[in-house]
Amino acid sequence: MDEHAAPDRHSTLMMVLVVTSIIATGIVVAGLTATPEEPELTVQPVTSTVTPPPTPEEYVLVTPEVDYPQVIPGCTAVDEPEETLYSSLFVSSVQSYDNPAAPWFSGPKAHLMSEALVRVLPGDTEFDDGVIPYFDPIPEREGAAEEEVVDSTNATASISRNNRSGYLSVGVSQSTGSVPPCVAGNLDERRTMPDGTVVDTHDTWQEVNGERTSERSAFAYRTDGSWIAVYLSAPGQQEDLPIPLDILADIATDPAFITSSAPPAGTPGNSADCGSSAFSDTTGSFTAPDISALNAALRQANTESLAPSPSLGSLRTHHGGGALCQVVNSAAGQLTITIGDTAQPDPGRYTSGTSVSVPTPSGLTVTIATETPWDTAVLEQLASTPRLDLS
Repeated sequence: MDEHAAPDRHSTLMMVLVVTSIIATGIVVAGLTATPEEPELTVQPVTSTVTPPPTPEEYVLVTPEVDYPQVIPGCTAVDEPEETLYSSLFVSSVQSYDNPAAPWFSGPKAHLMSEALVRVLPGDTEFDDGVIPYFDPIPEREGAAEEEVVDSTNATASISRNNRSGYLSVGVSQSTGSVPPCVAGNLDERRTMPDGTVVDTHDTWQEVNGERTSERSAFAYRTDGSWIAVYLSAPGQQEDLPIPLDILADIATDPAFITSSAPPAGTPGNSADCGSSAFSDTTGSFTAPDISALNAALRQANTESLAPSPSLGSLRTHHGGGALCQVVNSAAGQLTITIGDTAQPDPGRYTSGTSVSVPTPSGLTVTIATETPWDTAVLEQLASTPRLDLS
């Protein structure tokens, strides 16, 4: 390595962790091995019942060493590695798709992007536990500083393909910033497409206590401010990743993820994250074609008196699996549709709304719940919509 090279941020972190572990262990060892002067006993010794604290588990993180300076294809200049700061965001309440901080995003936009993601993935991709990726609401954080505002929606899934399994995450956001500079260790290649879109690709890995995880990513920076990030990870070596790098780049540059394009009027969608209502004892898994067929049936449903907004026909699975669900605004307040193996709990125990459950010939149950009281005959008619079944 060049003598002027900046230390790798991951190596530095590993060094701090290891040194801290050694120091902590050394204190314990010194206390156990030191031989103090024994005073003359005046009473019989008493066996101590105090258990010494366990030695902290050693945590060692190893990542590829980054050489600097270096040349990266497509980059006119390469900056030295920088330490990355990590943060987390925990959101416990139900989130709306109408976040004023992100006017480009909506329930219908999420629906179109979610359908596109399933469509652009290789046709032989399987979704583990029947959890189909769907873009979540952008969280609202009242009173947050400008630099803390999150303007990004994400869709995630555990996938399998060609006997290889991995974790996929796709993030879409709108930014007023310029394309980030090339930084050593952050990308392997930068390409600029004819329309001005910049695409960065990267293969890397990390080991935690000797267990390797390989990672693959593609970032697309469009001229309209659309930033799309596609991540893939899997235990093992790079060849264990289920999707090649060029396909990740194709996903990142798909036109469906352009933030400046609005969905057509009448596009179905969710008004809020209904995932929490979909935890049920559903034993089967819904495939993408299953969901597409059920959505097609919902789009033909008689909803004139309920006036749902957005339109029906955007069922989704929850991250934890279970039933399908969609939640929209309506003349009856919030309207939730759930399709699973069993009837959902009667919301009357928690709200003043109305709930009906209708079994289908194939053994599914369609549950319709409203926020305010509503005519049960109207809800039963909606739940009995023709072809709203998998038989």
